[in-house]
Amino acid sequence: MGRTIEIPRETWAVYFDNLSKRALNEPVRIEVENRDIGDQEMTRKLPLVGIDLETKGSEAGAIEVSVGDERRELMHRIDNAVRVYLKVDDDGNIDCLEIEDQDDGKTLLFFEGSGVPAQFQPGTRGFEESAPSP
Repeated sequence: MGRTIEIPRETWAVYFDNLSKRALNEPVRIEVENRDIGDQEMTRKLPLVGIDLETKGSEAGAIEVSVGDERRELMHRIDNAVRVYLKVDDDGNIDCLEIEDQDDGKTLLFFEGSGVPAQFQPGTRGFEESAPSP
């Protein structure tokens, strides 16, 4: 059945740093949903390099997702992110990281490997579980 967990904004930087370390080289698929450009798949099965949150300056709040290997690299930037959700499977692994921006667009980062745990330490402070996904 799975569930959806919202990551509170004040924990984004720490969570992304931990997730980047834990999921390094994990194959991912990036999809973008946007009413102006429609739904698009940006990449498939490229290893995760990192997820970073800009915390200072005029670009504060932007999230950068980097993927790539020796043949291809891609950096996708989400300006003005407002919410981040984890879609977690029944085993507690991340199915999808969903990032919403202020223009009602979404970036979906699907983990396509052997499984990345949603949390790195049980009882991580600040996580709020929302209603289960249908």
